[in-house]
Amino acid sequence: MAPQKVQCPICDRTVSESDINLHLDLQCPGAAGPSSPTKQPSSPPRPRLSQPSASGGQGHLRSSQGSGRSTETPARPPKPQPTSQSRPVAPPFAGAKRSASMREDHTPNGTEKKPRVNPLTANQPLAERSRPSSLNQYVGQDDLVGPGSLLRARIERGDTFSCILWGPPGSGKTTLARLMARMANADYKELSATSSGAADVRQVFEQAKNGLKLTGRKTVLLVDEIHRFTKPQQDLFLPFVEQGHVHLIGATTENPSFKCTGALLSRCQVFTLSAHTPKDLETIMANALTAIPDPPRLPPTLLPFLAEVADGDARAALNGLELALKVCEMPSYRQTTLDGNDNEADLAKRDERLMYAVRNGLRKGYNRTGEEHYDFISAMHKSLRGSDGSAAMYWLARMLTGGEDPLYIARRLVVVASEDVGLADPKALPLAIATHQACQMIGMPECRINLAHCVAYLAEAPKSTRAYEAYKRAEALATRPPLPPVPLQVRNAPTHLMKKLGYGKEYAYNPDFSHPVTNEYLPSELAECSSLHPNEDAHILRTPEAEARTKAWDDSRLAEWEHVTGKTWEAGTNKTNK
Repeated sequence: MAPQKVQCPICDRTVSESDINLHLDLQCPGAAGPSSPTKQPSSPPRPRLSQPSASGGQGHLRSSQGSGRSTETPARPPKPQPTSQSRPVAPPFAGAKRSASMREDHTPNGTEKKPRVNPLTANQPLAERSRPSSLNQYVGQDDLVGPGSLLRARIERGDTFSCILWGPPGSGKTTLARLMARMANADYKELSATSSGAADVRQVFEQAKNGLKLTGRKTVLLVDEIHRFTKPQQDLFLPFVEQGHVHLIGATTENPSFKCTGALLSRCQVFTLSAHTPKDLETIMANALTAIPDPPRLPPTLLPFLAEVADGDARAALNGLELALKVCEMPSYRQTTLDGNDNEADLAKRDERLMYAVRNGLRKGYNRTGEEHYDFISAMHKSLRGSDGSAAMYWLARMLTGGEDPLYIARRLVVVASEDVGLADPKALPLAIATHQACQMIGMPECRINLAHCVAYLAEAPKSTRAYEAYKRAEALATRPPLPPVPLQVRNAPTHLMKKLGYGKEYAYNPDFSHPVTNEYLPSELAECSSLHPNEDAHILRTPEAEARTKAWDDSRLAEWEHVTGKTWEAGTNKTNK
């Protein structure tokens, strides 16, 4: 099926519907200058085909009044294409101004018609319309693209290369990729792993290869959410990226070490983008307001408020600003002159309600399948290990309010009961098992109380890793060749032949004796590792005193603990690590 076409509202070119946003951002030469002749419609007006709709459908045939029939106008001849060196670029940052300054048609008597508005552009969110058009307008990530940085120098030279941009949502990954393509004067293609497949990728690669062969022009391909591609799909990039036919820029919010194949990572550089600071978010929102003609009155504390609650996400901050702008356009919020104290108080109340509504709309979610899922449970586990019950309770609440599976948390508590509490409090494991069963029987929301009970107990319980460390030592010995056989004295001897071969010979059954007895429990090569050997430091399961001698001592970390807790630690009184 042939792709649907739409007409650009600025340059009148016919563009594929799927490429209209890209055309407006990177390829549109802009409106005709003042010297360009205005179009004078013929008199009487000739019938013509209506413009295709935004969805790409063909409009109905228009007819002149009273003619009784329909005729078609001849096709408009194509305009000459400007070269890539002299072609002006329509800045995406001025998207809102662009819609207000679109080319206007003029009637013969000089009266102006209303400017034509492209629905695709008019319905773009503020975050899309306010993307910067140059590195000087790019805000944040100073360690990567700040003045004097290596990446900025490469971008300004027009040096394109394959890379992975990893960062949280709204950190500027897509914007940075578009700027890299623009500075390199390269063809720019953009795909999203959420809506594209292998066929789309192959088509882009073939076009890029042919374009490089015929014109020598490079192609930069941005793949948004590249972690959503499967490993076989990611393998499609390897030959084209390796041979330089395409310069791939992958954008992902997930750790590429886990979500991208090692072969693809070896061919790309990974750049980590951080969340924006509140100061950067205020600058981004202030820049976005300059692209809005005649903005309504905003509360003076709105931008700092949005910068704080957006949690480093520029898109969330701009969405909140756009929501506030729409609300401020309501008649009740357009009051700009204060006549008295009552009006000022009413306006302050409206501003407060506005910011409350925006704050609720910007409440950060919880990703149960992404890296955040593991970061939160790790934070809770480490807080329990460090006996910080308040911190552990906070991370528990963050996970439960975000929709985490309570059974997943309960399973981790069972691990904590043996790994960290262990022999210091044998009651911890039965409590954790009971908590897991309670979560199965009761479910949310009531089982949050059971989880809180177990978290508080494990945080305040004494800690011991003796059993955990003993198993790790035993596992290391059990995998070190050569592996010795079981001593004959402790082997099972169910048959007469086995007894004749010496299985179980001279085994001393301990309950039969009123005094301690010993047997050869370990092979002679590992006799020193037995708990009966006099060298306690060589035991697999060490005594508490021997385990304590293996612990590190750091005066600076101890001083930090005493400063935070306001307590003085005395040797021999600590029972947190038995």
